[in-house]
Amino acid sequence: MLRSLIGGALRGASYATNVASVVATRSSIGAPLQKAFFSSLQTTSSSTLPKLYTPVATNCNLLQQAATMQLQTTRDLTKFSLNKGKRKSVKAVIKRFRRLDWGGWVRTHTGRHKKLFKKSSALKRRLRQHIFTNSTQSWLLDQMVGKFWRRPKNWVDDPYAPYNKRDEFFATKSKSFKV
Repeated sequence: MLRSLIGGALRGASYATNVASVVATRSSIGAPLQKAFFSSLQTTSSSTLPKLYTPVATNCNLLQQAATMQLQTTRDLTKFSLNKGKRKSVKAVIKRFRRLDWGGWVRTHTGRHKKLFKKSSALKRRLRQHIFTNSTQSWLLDQMVGKFWRRPKNWVDDPYAPYNKRDEFFATKSKSFKV
């Protein structure tokens, strides 16, 4: 990658005298030659360099660091498990959220138990209340859990039982009322 980066930087470069020596020995680039090349690019003034090549000179150390660092993003959602090849639920969603029967998700406030001595009584009351997620978040959470957690549950002494029905809204009402 570094060789192609240097080659791309040198293709149109005809502004420095040491570039010709680097082009001649491009096939046998070693660590000392790379350091000399990058240091010469950094020491030349930016007024003599065309604007096209100044980012290469200033960001060469960042490019070297990015090439050596191997950053892997983590994705908690398993689409295909190793044993059965099924989609797996994200455990953090199951711990932090609760799905209601009509498809909405409920969560608690973050930090509701932290530093309560600093908080006013009105804020403590608000922190005890729960928050509904919006439709985008609900759709995302539905994608992150399996079919089992999307089905309605009948828990014993469920504190969320009054919220499982939403008959005042036409899309979620369970039975039609005659007026």
